[in-house]
Amino acid sequence: MIPPLVRRCPDCGYRGWSRRFAVVTVDGTRRVECPSCGHRFEPLDHPWLN
Repeated sequence: MIPPLVRRCPDCGYRGWSRRFAVVTVDGTRRVECPSCGHRFEPLDHPWLN
């Protein structure tokens, strides 16, 4: 069984399931948005690391 991915916001420290963080594209780069504070950051779980 593959464990679910948990993501943490580097700005406010909010932790939640990765599917709760909205994926947005900014200037051609993939970013995720924290549902708690709205901070956008680049995720560390790139497909080539899986």
